[in-house]
Amino acid sequence: MGVRSQRYSLLAKDGVVTELNVEAGGEFRVSAAEYMLAQL
Repeated sequence: MGVRSQRYSLLAKDGVVTELNVEAGGEFRVSAAEYMLAQL
């Protein structure tokens, strides 16, 4: 399958990243939609 990226989410405003959330191995928390909506 090749090299894969870590799971992450980011919030950008006007092309500038304002929040970057990187998951710990095997987790699905900070990349969840609910978590991102709470950051808005």
